[in-house]
Amino acid sequence: MRFFTVTALALMIFTTSAFAEDILEKIERTGTVNMGFREGSRPFGYINSAGEWVGFGIDLGQEIVNALETRFNKPIRLVKKPMNPKTRIPLVVNGTVDMGIGSTTITLAREEVVDFSLPYFLTGSRLLVPADSSIKSFEDLAGKRVGMGSGSTANIKGIDLAMESGIIKPACSKVLFEEHNKGFLGLQQGKIHAYFTDESQLAGMVVTAKDPKAWKIVGNYLTYEPYGLILPENQGEWRDFVNQALIHTIKSGRFEEIYTQWFGPSSDVPLPMSQEYKTLLKALSYPE
Repeated sequence: MRFFTVTALALMIFTTSAFAEDILEKIERTGTVNMGFREGSRPFGYINSAGEWVGFGIDLGQEIVNALETRFNKPIRLVKKPMNPKTRIPLVVNGTVDMGIGSTTITLAREEVVDFSLPYFLTGSRLLVPADSSIKSFEDLAGKRVGMGSGSTANIKGIDLAMESGIIKPACSKVLFEEHNKGFLGLQQGKIHAYFTDESQLAGMVVTAKDPKAWKIVGNYLTYEPYGLILPENQGEWRDFVNQALIHTIKSGRFEEIYTQWFGPSSDVPLPMSQEYKTLLKALSYPE
């Protein structure tokens, strides 16, 4: 199953962008902003045991809503819509959502059909395997079955390049899953030998396991993954507003509070910030 091609998405943009209303004007007129979030990607967006839709991405989206309310001096209703790796780009392109917030890597191919905010998260791709697995690095995937998200084009390309360059030799078999939680289920059922995605996602999978100690994350980063908020093309004022809201959230210290809640040492998914990530946030907080 192949993800939407760049050509198809470009056609969708061409046929809709000419008639697209300015998003900030629409939000002011309707008092509503539509945002896409993940439902099975802990801790970016997921349904908790109480049936509540929560996560790092949702809290970050609320900060943008707060900024909208300040700009327009009135309440703004946040409408949450589910998205997954396959639907996240089309939902933004076709105007169903004004923004997609999850774990989406900024890539040049995606930049051809959507826009992105400034990067707000930095991670890298690794492997999740059973604790007793002999797989310790990407080289050990030779001849094995490795799972990954069907819409995670950066990860799919990363594995392809690893095979082409001889890092994984002989080649491994790629098994695609619509959602990361389905991929983890496939790993638990023995359908694959390893699951490959960003470390932040893998850490979220481990904490959802019945026995977290039965799993381990291995391998050095195969790729670096800068995440951005997915935004529609040709909406420069909206993109600038979102970037300003992100920078304000970082400079005010609120971003660090949100990160600590979801990734800090006392959280369900402890993931210390790398030095590279800290440097990124410092650079983003510099502009006045």
